[in-house]
Amino acid sequence: MSLLSSVLTWIERSRLRHDLLRLDPHLLADAGYSRELLEAGVSTFPWRVPAEPPAVPMFVGRPLSEAEYRAAVAELESYSDADLQDLGLSRAAIPEAVRHGRPGFPEDQRRAA
Repeated sequence: MSLLSSVLTWIERSRLRHDLLRLDPHLLADAGYSRELLEAGVSTFPWRVPAEPPAVPMFVGRPLSEAEYRAAVAELESYSDADLQDLGLSRAAIPEAVRHGRPGFPEDQRRAA
């Protein structure tokens, strides 16, 4: 990147930063911007609030106990057919999905199914 391009980028970000700082704090938060990062300056671009780490599924890394297995099957069986279809499951596939995950999902997601 040339020096001129870097300076123009810096100026553009500075203008954007000033425009964002004029917004209501709730609007900034809804848009995913951090007021603290904006106040820190252009060097902290893109000023986004760090994404929350994904929740770790309860059973990842260990096999299900029989009680956990039965509870998971019972919960899925309480879902409507439309809800199960949204999850990519049929009623007949529930026990297999609880034990081994849904087909077509990466291994880390399959344990949580």
